[in-house]
Amino acid sequence: MSNREDSERSQLAEALDDERRDEAEDAERSSPFDHPAFLPVIVGAFALWFGFDGWFNADIESIRFNRYGFGFLLGAAIYFTLDEYARLPYLLSALWLGYAVWLGAFAMFGAPGDWFYDEPQARLFNRYASLGFLLLAVLAALRELWRRRRISATSPPD
Repeated sequence: MSNREDSERSQLAEALDDERRDEAEDAERSSPFDHPAFLPVIVGAFALWFGFDGWFNADIESIRFNRYGFGFLLGAAIYFTLDEYARLPYLLSALWLGYAVWLGAFAMFGAPGDWFYDEPQARLFNRYASLGFLLLAVLAALRELWRRRRISATSPPD
């Protein structure tokens, strides 16, 4: 019996050594692109760049583009960060709803004299993009609700 136990122990030790070796090889092969903070940091950096060019750099021609880009990228950076670290339900719906409220506020409460209020193209974009993002928020919420129902229906009761 001791020979059998010794052989089982040696097999278990070999299996553990193989597993540790595989983990070490995986750690050596991973790149910085695999890090969970990579995408939020890159998108956040682009948001800061757009924000700087949109509000603090008066020498640039595309100020409006940068201001819109800042808003969209800031929302995306917040979304990717929360998605990676918190895994909150209905997070995508909240992102779309945030975009809808942001653009809707531009369309409805924009100060007269501001570019996003006085130009007809900007007002139309803000109005219809706001409605589009609202529709996306509803669809994403329904998708999450159906996913949760499907998971609860297939999982065994406790």
